[in-house]
Amino acid sequence: METERADAIVLRSQPVTESSLLVTWFTREFGKLKTLAKGARRPKSPMRGKIDLFYRDEIVFLCSRRSNLHLLHECFLENPHARLRVSVPLLTAASYVCELVEVATGWEDPQPTVFDTLAETLDALEAEAQPVVLLWFELRLLRMIGWSPPWRKAAGTASEKMLGSLSDTSLPGARRVQLSQTQSAEARRVLWQFWDEQIGKAPRSRALLGR
Repeated sequence: METERADAIVLRSQPVTESSLLVTWFTREFGKLKTLAKGARRPKSPMRGKIDLFYRDEIVFLCSRRSNLHLLHECFLENPHARLRVSVPLLTAASYVCELVEVATGWEDPQPTVFDTLAETLDALEAEAQPVVLLWFELRLLRMIGWSPPWRKAAGTASEKMLGSLSDTSLPGARRVQLSQTQSAEARRVLWQFWDEQIGKAPRSRALLGR
């Protein structure tokens, strides 16, 4: 097996045996990939405490030539994004952006700009789970995967104009945008309708955002 190294964020982690984990990552070098972390649940495993939702790690894995399931060899914790677990709104927001990436990307399709944007967004969410940050991320993700909404600031409804303007700004600029609850709800409705039409699969965690 060939050994590879990658900068990775955990999108999903689930136990497959009493001692092992099946982990879905989004990596900067290889895009979305899946690894088996043998023995990671054992108390004395060197991987224990280094694999959980939203964790950013440097990973070393052995590439399988027969399937898309690879073998995790080493894992080095870089950022656990611990604050994303201190409240339900933060946990929900982080789960949502990770699920968006999981739904919208294909296996082992390198997209470093998606990785960098996901990492930047998780860092921003640690400070505050602003609805506008989620709108900005979803707009950016759509653009990066080739489904840029045809909205322009000079045309369309007020929500479409706002979304068109928001999609053209940076994350720091988006965080300065103030939206009322009504404006956020209408913007989400317009954006989610476009997402569902183009992607064809709504993220399951979306239902939690309105609670």
